[in-house]
Formats: sequence, structure tokens, C-alpha cells
Amino acid sequence: GDLQDSSDVANQAGTALALHTGTSVYVTPANPTGTPPSRVVVMASDVFGVGGRRPRLADYIAHATQAQVLLVDFQRTQTAASAKNIKEYIKQFPWTAIEEDVNATFEHVKQVAASDAKIAAVGLCWGVWAAAQMSAQGYPLIAIAGPHPSLHIEGFAFGRDTLDLVKAIKCPTLLLPAGNDPPEFQEDGEASNYLREAFPNKSKVVAFPHMKHGWTARGDFAEPNVKEDTIKALQIITAWLNERFED
Repeated sequence: GDLQDSSDVANQAGTALALHTGTSVYVTPANPTGTPPSRVVVMASDVFGVGGRRPRLADYIAHATQAQVLLVDFQRTQTAASAKNIKEYIKQFPWTAIEEDVNATFEHVKQVAASDAKIAAVGLCWGVWAAAQMSAQGYPLIAIAGPHPSLHIEGFAFGRDTLDLVKAIKCPTLLLPAGNDPPEFQEDGEASNYLREAFPNKSKVVAFPHMKHGWTARGDFAEPNVKEDTIKALQIITAWLNERFED
């Protein structure tokens, strides 16, 4: 797809549904055939909502991996767009605030997917932290892919050790840090080194030094290389997810 920031419903390959908690999910593809998917991706967004080009990112991932992608609004229509203090905003969404929706998401997958379906997660910024929490809490993720990961909010917002959370991740992880993301997530960073040692030949780190934090979800496509590096990131993520689905 061309990944434009379009809210044009006609361009969307997916459909909206509500979890039993009332939380909305963008499901792509809409799966009109009703065949239970054998590959599922739970997608957790950043703190700026689930709109803009994010459904297009989900469409791209679904198409390139032949998975059903669930873009879940874990922040329940709230966004940090008007927040005066990003830290205070994030503090509203500890694990306990999203656990009910995570449970509902995995229950939904159990109902609609094949009994042996493999489930991966893709996070954007905050969403990588959410995905890491899911894995740490024992949800059956086979892989986590995270452009511009905000795993450090474990320390920044919640006062805990970020590396402890990284060490609690139970599946191979792909990190795609931007140039201004923290050093521990860069190619030779402490978290990156740990993840590669924990899951040899599976965990991977691909840095985008010229990009700024959040570029795939909300970077300005009018700026040089932002669109190209968004598509490049999606290509890396989906090729890696295909490998993990086949492990």
C-alpha cells in the first residue's frame, strides 16, 4: 500500500469490532471467508491513538505476513495529543489498566483463530512496552517486533528497572531504534545484547540512525526519507515475522 495518512474508509482492508470490554479493535483483513487464521498479530499503538496511518501499517503487516492483525485501542480512545505532561499521561496506563483488554484480546483470538494459531505482537513506542509486559505475564507470544521501542517507560513512568522487564521477555524480539532512542536499545546497547543472547539467531536489532522516535507511526512523510524508512522498517518487520511464524 501507499501508507498515506488517510482516514478514507474505502481504502481500508479491515473492519472494526468491539471486544467484550467495549474496547475497539481494527481487524485486518476483514476475513470474509471466515477461515480461522493460523497467524495472528496483536498490534499495540503509541500514546497518540490508533488513527492516522496506523491502520495502514496494520494492513501492510497483514498483507505481507498473511496474518490477521488486531490493532487494539488499549488506551480506550484517550491519547496524549492534548496532554501537558507525557509522563503523567503514560502513568495512567500501567499494566493493570490494560490487563482486562489484553485478556479480552487473547480470548477473542482463541475464539476466531485456528487452535494451533501462532500469535506475535507488533508495538509502536508505548506498544513495545505493552507487548513486553504481555510476554512477561505469560501470554503466548511467539515474537515481538518493535520500531522505536519505548521499553524505558518501565523506568521513566513506573520507577522500575527497564532491563528487568527486558529480561522477562519470553520470546525473540526485533527492535528498530530511531537515532534519538535510548542507548540501551541501539545495536550494541545493553537491552539489545541481552535479547540477542537470550534468543540467538532470532532476536535482532536494526537501527535507523537518521530517523526520529515515532517515525513509522507519526513521522512527517514530507520530510526526507521518512516514508522510505517507514516502508523499509515494515519490510524488515514482516520478513522477520515470517521467519518467526515458520520457526
